[in-house]
Amino acid sequence: MRLRTLLAVLAMALPTLSPGVSHAEPDLSQPGGDCVVRLAKAGIAVERAGQPVKLPDQACAVADPVRLVSVADPALPSRRIQFPDRPVLACAMAETFARFTADIAAPLALGVFGKELATVATGPGFECRSRNRQSGARLSSHALGLAVDVMGVELHGGARVSVEKPDGPEAARFLQGIRAAACGAFTTALGPGADAAHANHIHIDMEPRGRDGRSRFCQ
Repeated sequence: MRLRTLLAVLAMALPTLSPGVSHAEPDLSQPGGDCVVRLAKAGIAVERAGQPVKLPDQACAVADPVRLVSVADPALPSRRIQFPDRPVLACAMAETFARFTADIAAPLALGVFGKELATVATGPGFECRSRNRQSGARLSSHALGLAVDVMGVELHGGARVSVEKPDGPEAARFLQGIRAAACGAFTTALGPGADAAHANHIHIDMEPRGRDGRSRFCQ
């Protein structure tokens, strides 16, 4: 399937990623309100994470922090896509990213490579720091648990796709598709070519942007 056609099909699924997802903490007084329980019902495995430590001079805080473990592959629910780095994310970000992985990245991998997605390398997720680690810059969305960096993926069978050094045209098309789709599902998508700080990963986050909180910044 041509990449343009596949992206058009996937774009139709993007609106399904956001209903019910908010930046607020879930209502723990309601049945299934706990993030771990609620996401488990959706096929997303997370572990509770203690509130990340704040640095003395930075207001880092994560709403309902969890460690993202895995998500069910919609093509074969008994098989799970793993997140080996166990990134610490806000519950809302963990849910949105897991659904993006299952609903967008997994079928894209199958369409481009003819192989199922096995793992996604993400780095730690939460980091209490400023943007691009620059002194005096605004607080990074990583410091709020609202960002994750996709370093690469592994397919079933062992083949790996690196964001920094894609091996061949298929890998390049896959990463192009991920980046384009992320721009629709998240408020920010930055990758190689945007600047030196994003040369080896695709940064995606759902930090509110603009007056309505829905503006996009994609490079």
